[in-house]
Amino acid sequence: MTHEALDRGHPVEIAALVPHERGRQVRIERPGTTPVVVSCSSREQFVEVLARERPDLAPDDERQIHWADHPGEWRSAL
Repeated sequence: MTHEALDRGHPVEIAALVPHERGRQVRIERPGTTPVVVSCSSREQFVEVLARERPDLAPDDERQIHWADHPGEWRSAL
């Protein structure tokens, strides 16, 4: 996962779909502490993790969340 999106001010970065991977890597910046990186395989799982780690962010906020590719898709069909 690159940190390009974080350099542009996105506190959440969702990595690209990877063939044969069950989920996407999601990196969430948390104020005052270490970022958390988790694998999410569905929107529901992402919403749950985001609500726990950054309840101040909405899961559809394009200004705060950067998708490396295919926004809104969770499982690779490759």
